[in-house]
Parts: sequence; structure tokens; C-alpha cells
Amino acid sequence: MIEKMRKYTFLIHHSDYEDFLAALQKLGMVHIVKNTAEKTDKLEETQKEIEAYTEAITFMRKYITPQSTKKTTTLHALQLRQEIDKAHLERERLTLQSNVLAKEIAELSPWGEFDYDLYKKLADYGLQLSLFICSKYNFKPEWQQQYALRIINEVGHQIYFAVLHEIDEPCQIEAESFKLPPTALAELKKEEAEVLESLKEIDTFYKENALTAIELFTDELKRLSHLYEYEEATLQGIKEADNQVIILQGWIPQRQEDNLLQLLQQSEVVYLAEDAKAEDNPPVLLRNNWFVRNFEIIGDMFMLPYYNELDMTPFFAPFYLMFFGFCDGDAGYGVIMILLGWLIKKKYKSPGVQRFLTLIQILGAGTIVMGFVMGSFLAYDLKNIPFLNPYIPIRNTGQIFNFALLLGVIQIVTGKLINVYKRMKQSGIVHGISTLGITIFVVSLAIAGSTLLGAKPGRILNYTSYGIYLGLVMIFFFNLPGKNIFLNFANGLWIMYGVFTGFLGDLLSYIRLFALSVSGGILGIVINDMAHQFSAIPIIGPVIFLLFMIGGHSLNIALSGLGAFIHPMRLTFVEFFNNSGFSGPGLRYQPFGKIK
Repeated sequence: MIEKMRKYTFLIHHSDYEDFLAALQKLGMVHIVKNTAEKTDKLEETQKEIEAYTEAITFMRKYITPQSTKKTTTLHALQLRQEIDKAHLERERLTLQSNVLAKEIAELSPWGEFDYDLYKKLADYGLQLSLFICSKYNFKPEWQQQYALRIINEVGHQIYFAVLHEIDEPCQIEAESFKLPPTALAELKKEEAEVLESLKEIDTFYKENALTAIELFTDELKRLSHLYEYEEATLQGIKEADNQVIILQGWIPQRQEDNLLQLLQQSEVVYLAEDAKAEDNPPVLLRNNWFVRNFEIIGDMFMLPYYNELDMTPFFAPFYLMFFGFCDGDAGYGVIMILLGWLIKKKYKSPGVQRFLTLIQILGAGTIVMGFVMGSFLAYDLKNIPFLNPYIPIRNTGQIFNFALLLGVIQIVTGKLINVYKRMKQSGIVHGISTLGITIFVVSLAIAGSTLLGAKPGRILNYTSYGIYLGLVMIFFFNLPGKNIFLNFANGLWIMYGVFTGFLGDLLSYIRLFALSVSGGILGIVINDMAHQFSAIPIIGPVIFLLFMIGGHSLNIALSGLGAFIHPMRLTFVEFFNNSGFSGPGLRYQPFGKIK
């Protein structure tokens, strides 16, 4: 559900403004109305500091190891960050130098060590030693007859050779010439070792200070965030009466209003309070029970509803759970998801991570139920177990297909009924009659169609025909309340076109549930069959069987889980939200003093 909001307008004397803001920030319940996006120099400077500390925390997290311990330091957060930044710049310089040295060493290694003094003495006698590289296929043996040529090395298909000749008589050989660098190979390797040692020392510095830095930077980040929030809030007041009075507006949930009133009673601030109106675009705060609250993560990936809308989370949560379980379709996979969620929860204590893992565990429970409904555990058919066989509802792929379409019809009709309720509540009962007629028509038509396919029409067909006629009347004559009958009828024809094309298209989208369920099940069966074939190998067969089962089903869980997460989300945001008339985005409730 969407929390009811109250709007407060505060009239504050300019001398009390900062103290009142500090009190509001400490209270942490009022969403301040923003009147300007202007940023002062101080705000921009604080924002840059926040970004710098955020980047530093992200960087230092890479150096946390199981052996990391907190190190005592006398440095302040800024001093330690400056030390880390300095080390970072040095590391970049050394890394670049290491790459250059590695390239030079790789180029010089095939030539081995050269006596650079001898090289210079040859020049004193008018001689020059030219170095060449060419492929084996291009090397001409006659060169060895024409020149004082010596092959130095052969690496792969490349030949490295030297030619001694007079300086005044250049060597005419069709090969790539190589010029010796000014530094010998041994010196380059020594320099590279020193650079690598320096890089190692910097990494050690990072590892030794990682936990300490993250703790200091996190505290500083909180301080700067509250400072930024406070400074930004000071700009939102509107100055009146020659800047003597400042008007500030804010929103607070009704259930928390008493806390604000206690604060106001202790101050001399004049205020006005009124119930939220949709046209004022109040912030949206969702409040749901434990089960539904875990699915708010899914809704947040799309958008929040407008304040005067319905919170769709309680309505799509059960469907999403069923759809996920349908796509995964294996009870064994559900058990693994619950266990993995439990294990990872023990390691990561972040509230956001814990909440997401709880959702994974709930989806795992749904997968267990739907896996049993379809009779699959690690791709083994539960119908082959005698005492379970009678309790497996779905017996074949045809029933899986029909079940997917049935779930689609139920969700679409639920969306339509929600749309009817919203229209009647927001605009009046008469404005929801046409949408209700569409729902009655579609449901009646679906029942009539399934009855005919069952070849036993009986009386059901007679009753559904009444529903079809009633729905048509409601569609054709109540779609434009207040307009004449001819306009209603003409618009009704357009609505009927949308019903047949839109409803059919929406319904066919639910076939993806069937496709994902069957494809994941087939892949699981193939994994089991191959694993059983490996098990026949003498001695090591059972080991290969176990490894193949673990690896194969792990891959299938990942692929099935990805599809099971994304495609039900698509059905929710497109088919369900569209049929329910969802509208957004709403403004997120962000209380002053509770930066997340």
C-alpha cells in the first residue's frame, strides 16, 4: 500500500532557519520540497569530496583478503586518502614503466647479452654490426656467402642474425633491421625486478590499510553526505517579507506525524498542515507486509506509482512467484537456491544484499512447489516414484502449455479488474463500466471457448452467452460517459478491435513460461543421461558422474534462473501493468536526514 502523506508549510524567522533545519535533519522523517536545483560552490566542492571518497572505498575493497586486519593509524581520513592517491599515481607510473621494460626485454631477449664496449670498438675500426630479423621462408642461404653473417637465434618462424660490414658499405639485405637499445638486457631485467618490487610494496601498503581506510572513509562519507544534504536544504526555503521570513515545505507520513508535532511544539515555528493532494505530486512510500516487501525490489526496477495510484506490489508478487517457479520448474533447483541464499547470507551482512537473498530464497520456495506440481527434481521424473505419482497434477507438456495460458488469463483479468476499481474510485462508477464490460466479455469468451473445446457445452455455454452480450452492451454504450450513443458505439468498435488484437497478443506472451519450463527440463534430462553414460566408465566413472552432474546442473540453474528472473518481470511490467492501467513514475520519499 501507499502511505498517506501530510503536507507541512513552515514559516521560519531567518535567524532560526539553520537551527530548525538541524532539528529536522535529526528527526529524519520530513521529505523537503525542492524549489531549486541551484548548487553553491561549497555544495559542488562537497560533492567532489563525496565522489572522491566513494571511489577510494570502491578501490580499496579490491585489496581486502581473508587475512586482512584493521591497522591502527594516526592519520585522518583526508591524510590517508592523500597517501593512497599518491601511491595510486606512483603505481600507475610504475605499471607503465614495467610494461615498457617488459616490451624491451621481449624484443632484446632473442639476441642475448651484447658487449656494448666491443660494439663501440668495432666502430673505431670502421666496422659496424647490423642486426636483422626475417622469417625462415624469406631467409636466403646465399647471404651467408655474400656477407660476414652469423645466425644469433631462431625463435618460432623467425631468424635473428647479425652481419659485420664496413660502415661506408651498408648491408643490402631484404630483412627487418633491429637497433640495439642503449641499455643491456641484464640491466633491463634488473630494472624490471626493481619496478616489480616497488609495485609489490605498494600493493602491500594497500592490503595493510584496506580495512582501516574503508572504515575511516565510510565515516567521512557519512559526515560529508549529511553536510551536503543540510547545505542543499538551506537553499530550498523561499524568502519573504524582506528576507525576514523563510517558507519551507515538506511531506511526512501520517503515521509519523506525531513525532513532527512534538518537535514543532518545542519550537516557535509557525506551520500549516493539510492532507496530500495528487496534484501536488506527494512523495511515495510503500508499506507492505514481510512477504510483499521483498518483491518491492522488482517494482523498483521499473518505477514507483503516482501517489493516487495503487501499489501494484501486492498484486504482482504472487504471480511473479508462480511464474519464476514455473520457468525454473524443478524442485531440486529450488532447494539449491534456498541453501545458497542461506550460505551467502552468513557472509554478506549488508541490508540490501540480505534483502535480495531473502527474495531468492522465497523464489526458491516457489520453485520447489511448482517443481513438484510438474513432477521434476533435478530433472528426474517424480511420477516414476509410486507413492508420489498420484499427487503430481501435471502429467505432460500439453498440460504445461494449458497451465501457462491459464495463468496468463488469470493475471490479465486481475489487471483488468484492478483497472476497473481505479477508474471507478478516481473518476466515478460510470467511468469503469466499459472496462468492466471488457473483463466480463473476455472471461465469458474464454469460458465459452474452453467449453466448446471440451466438446461438452451443456448449460455453461448458455450462461456464458449472457456474459458475452452483457459485456458488449457495457463496451458499446458506456465507453464515453456523457457523450451521445453514436459516439459511444463508434468508439466501441475501436475498443473491440483492441480487445481482440491486444488480449490475444498479451495472452500469447505467456507461452514464454511454457517454453522456458520445457527447455530447462529437457536440458536437465540431457545432463542426467550424459552423466549416467559417464558413470559406466570403470573406476573413475562415479567421480565423473558426480562432477558432470554438479557442473551441468549448476549451468542449467544459472541459465534457467536468469530466464526465470527476466521473463516474468517482462510479463509484469508490460502485460500486467498495461492491463491494470498503471501510471507513474511517482516521486520517491526521501526523508531529510536519512541518506541511503
